[in-house]
Amino acid sequence: MELRHLRYFVAVAEELSFTRAASRLRTAQPSLSQQIRQLENEVGVPLFERTRHHVRLTTAGRLFLDEARDILNRVERAARRAARAASGEVELSVGTFPAADVKVLPRLRPLMAARLPHLHLVLHSKYAVDPISGLRQGRLDVAFLRGPVVEPDLAVTEIAREPIMVVLPSEHALAGKRRIRVEHIESLRCIPTSRVVAPGLHDAVAAFCQQANVPIHSVHGADNVVSHLHMVAAGLGFALLPDYVGTILPAGVVMKPLDWDPVPAVSLVMARRRETPQPALQAFLDLVAESSTPPAKDIPHLTVRARKS
Repeated sequence: MELRHLRYFVAVAEELSFTRAASRLRTAQPSLSQQIRQLENEVGVPLFERTRHHVRLTTAGRLFLDEARDILNRVERAARRAARAASGEVELSVGTFPAADVKVLPRLRPLMAARLPHLHLVLHSKYAVDPISGLRQGRLDVAFLRGPVVEPDLAVTEIAREPIMVVLPSEHALAGKRRIRVEHIESLRCIPTSRVVAPGLHDAVAAFCQQANVPIHSVHGADNVVSHLHMVAAGLGFALLPDYVGTILPAGVVMKPLDWDPVPAVSLVMARRRETPQPALQAFLDLVAESSTPPAKDIPHLTVRARKS
């Protein structure tokens, strides 16, 4: 199997037409058909269902398409990194998510410009590349994600603790308070965070509410921060979210700290494979640790504790 077989297969799978795929690849249709037959013979199963008027992927073909795209993307990435290395630049693939975009990367950029000018970061949202599988598969060199993270094959470092804040409609009676006491939110409707999307935040909020004896009167639900904020703005309830959200509050929404000691918080961590890092990655890790407040520390796992004052 050669890379051209994968490129031909992806083109046919995306076009669902041998004629259009041949035109896109600038090759003859009989040659393309022959290459696809060779690929199917090597794989051992049909990848397409062909009729006189239609071309469809088989179930095996749909699965193979995901893997073929991943292989081609990794080959392209390897070529790009080699070209950068030849020109004196080094590329790192970094997994990120909104909290890191606000809390970590802005502090890093001026330091990198001054001290690591030849290091080029390629950022990948967690919605595009799952951080854990991306690290394991080598698609990511390092990833920022929400803790706690307990993965035996990954080295995890905590780089920030984000206070959990109360997000309210700006016209709510509590919006004028400097701090929100626990008893003030006991009877309010809460817009919960999806555990599937944000398990670390969900569990931290649940732990705080349990320890503070705050009953959660859930209403609706949201699987992303933007939806949370718009539901709050619409007056559907309040939310408990990390303080980075304060940088993206829409009109009609305010954020207030909890009057609680210690303040509930969620962890922002950096993860990488446990193998000895290459010099460029090590330089990046050192810079992240230097710019972290409080100083970054390696952790096996995290818990959130709270007590009533």
